[in-house]
Amino acid sequence: MKIRMVCKTPLWTGDVDKKSNFLQSTGIAGSLRWWTEAILRSMDKFYACDPVDNNNKCPYEKHYCPACLIFGATGIRRTFRLNVSGGERVFTSGALNIKPTGRNRGWYLGCGLTGAINLEIVYLDKDFDGSLVLLPLFIASKWGGIGAKTQHGYGVVEIEDCPKIDFKGFKKAIEKITDQERLSKLGIELRYESNNGLPDLKKMFFAKVQFEAEDDWWRKVNGIAPRSQDNYRGYINDPRMISWINSGSVPIAPALKDWLRYGNGARLWKTATQNQNGRIENWLFGTTERTCQSCYERVRKDKNNPQKFWCPNCNKSIRKEETFERTASKINISCAYPVNDNLWEFRIWGWIPKGGLPAGFDRDCFLDNLKQALDGSGSVTVSWNELLGDQTENHKLKVWREFDSSRDTVKPNESDIGNYIQSLLEDE
Repeated sequence: MKIRMVCKTPLWTGDVDKKSNFLQSTGIAGSLRWWTEAILRSMDKFYACDPVDNNNKCPYEKHYCPACLIFGATGIRRTFRLNVSGGERVFTSGALNIKPTGRNRGWYLGCGLTGAINLEIVYLDKDFDGSLVLLPLFIASKWGGIGAKTQHGYGVVEIEDCPKIDFKGFKKAIEKITDQERLSKLGIELRYESNNGLPDLKKMFFAKVQFEAEDDWWRKVNGIAPRSQDNYRGYINDPRMISWINSGSVPIAPALKDWLRYGNGARLWKTATQNQNGRIENWLFGTTERTCQSCYERVRKDKNNPQKFWCPNCNKSIRKEETFERTASKINISCAYPVNDNLWEFRIWGWIPKGGLPAGFDRDCFLDNLKQALDGSGSVTVSWNELLGDQTENHKLKVWREFDSSRDTVKPNESDIGNYIQSLLEDE
């Protein structure tokens, strides 16, 4: 089976040097697995392990989760092979360092890949069904992103001539690959555990924002435009940025992430009683510093026990296994990409669990505030002209998707996961 997808924003698949100079099938397969796991967890009946967690990943006493049955794990091979080709580098020199107003440290954006990407899915198991890959691929392409660094704007793709996909077919394919008779022949068992604390489609949100823009509007985007007041040269004449723009998108994520994390947008999640010490900020937006798994406070080496770390919030010594080396952002913001001649769009999406939240964080309040800021109905307004420049106008929230929520603008309060997933495939 062959699939062709076109990059609407640069794609990042990574390599051994943590760059993305060449297309890597492992980067795309890993992303597909992440989306598959999130969908499986949303179906309640199935468990999906965390393959990068040595204490969690399969196998567990010859028990495997459905995701491992599809993508492979120690002791079982994957049911398909993914061959990839195509794509070309956006630029050839070092990374851009986008610094919005007031930032001494910015967001580094490497070259990534653009153009058409060809995927060939080769069946390696008679029980493999193409929908096992196509459904998560299609949802990711329509609402989120493929590959790594989606939090920085990468990975929006469009599937060309995609075959018809439905949730019922996907569900039947999962049931077939997890059939007890099949597993008995392989000498393994299906793994059942709790999915708490792992990405779940039921706990994700997806938003698309559109705006109209004049030609060369990107030259005034915060972080791209030069600033005389602090001698920031910007990137409007940088060949790397010009190549990025010519590839078909504008890297607006640094401007929006800066507003949401440090600017007026912080009022959406930070109140007088919240985040007085940065723990919610670390949890929500991620950090490269080591934090405590219990409270997300930054930790330091324990002076009395060099083998452990000290959490000043918990006021105790903790093992390395009780810390996060780094924490990924739960909020992803895409680059802006054109819809037609003067209409542009970008995505804000993410996974915010309903349990295990840092003390003081109100999930529903934050999502209410974020949606209202985007649709212009809230007390916090988005300063679009400061972020994207005064050559943009008519900014509006086109759609908001969220399972079993009154915030959803297509199927509000839809509590059947099958119907919800089908609507993600069809509606907008």
